[in-house]
Amino acid sequence: MTRAEFLNELKDILQRDDSLEPEMVLKDLEEWDSLSIMALAGFFDQHFSKILHFTDIESFITVEDLMIAAGI
Repeated sequence: MTRAEFLNELKDILQRDDSLEPEMVLKDLEEWDSLSIMALAGFFDQHFSKILHFTDIESFITVEDLMIAAGI
């Protein structure tokens, strides 16, 4: 998966109208809530065979952190 594809998938997961940039802070995004976090966990499991734990999710500050966790 390319970085652009990842950003597009994340945009869909967050149900966000505006585009996402790697430097965006997750907690500043209105769409970053418990439902989107659960969907993100499923996305990581399905596409990257990675299980996200609570401590992982707490450590994510920016969209870039998610990309790094995905190995992109």
